[in-house]
Amino acid sequence: MSGWRSRWRLMRLLLLAALAALPLPAAAAYPEQDITLVIPSVVGGGFDSIARALMPAMERHLPAHVNIIPQNVPTLGGGRSASIVYRAKPDGYTIGLFNIPGMLVVQQQGEVSYDLTKISWIGSMGNDVYGIGVSAKSPVKSLADLRAIGKPVRFTAAGPASTAYSATLIAAEMLGIKVEMIAGYKGSIEYVQAVVNGEGDAVVSVMPTLIRLQREGKMRVLATLEEHSPLPGVPDASALRLPDLAKITLQRLLGGPPRLPADIVNILSDALSKAMQDPEVVAWARRSDVPLAITSPAQADRVLHEQIDFFERWKRYLKPS
Repeated sequence: MSGWRSRWRLMRLLLLAALAALPLPAAAAYPEQDITLVIPSVVGGGFDSIARALMPAMERHLPAHVNIIPQNVPTLGGGRSASIVYRAKPDGYTIGLFNIPGMLVVQQQGEVSYDLTKISWIGSMGNDVYGIGVSAKSPVKSLADLRAIGKPVRFTAAGPASTAYSATLIAAEMLGIKVEMIAGYKGSIEYVQAVVNGEGDAVVSVMPTLIRLQREGKMRVLATLEEHSPLPGVPDASALRLPDLAKITLQRLLGGPPRLPADIVNILSDALSKAMQDPEVVAWARRSDVPLAITSPAQADRVLHEQIDFFERWKRYLKPS
């Protein structure tokens, strides 16, 4: 009996060794199906326009021919879209654009169903700096005029969870401007147009929008919240001696669910980087005054943590009295 058992053990070991020597089945190639891109804005909004300009170029640079399908989820602050991506299966077929710091501010101020520090960052679809603008018909010609209004300045914004809302409160605190927020607009198109129409006194918005409207004779840019102003005669953070103003930015980070495999992250990051260098995309960005900069997954993660540190210092000003 013992001899039989010994022979059986030997046969089993030989069988296991033979199986171990066999090549493993190849892992499924990525991507094999269409990819959903969750966008935290309405169709035609800033995030949506940039995403739709980059998606066709990204498709061309993926290893397999699949479509990137936009899914617009326009909720204030982007919390719902962030949650969709956060809860998605980590297989690379659901990714999303993240409005930073809007989604970050929501996370810092209460319970949410996502954690930005656990997102698998892919890169960035660009970032914008902010400026302060008034209607071209307004008698206000400078920041000094804005401070001298004699009552709280009526700034328009989407809502307390939006990036522009937070940017307004922090910038106003730095500049010594008393604020009355007029919120509830669906997006940047509406709240900027509201100031053009005279519904508010001033607006904090991204510089490409303010520059375009100034060229059209609809708005007047009073200041830019960046280190160096692109507009002659318009003060910037350096001229105002407020370097923290330049840290108020709008980041469009691209990410996937937590635990997204590194090889899938690298494929998507590579496609995004190549898309940003695509001649059609470069030409569109130049026409639209949209700044594009290639950002690695590690750089995107660093941007998030820099924003976490900045807004942790200023979050006490984000709820107006």
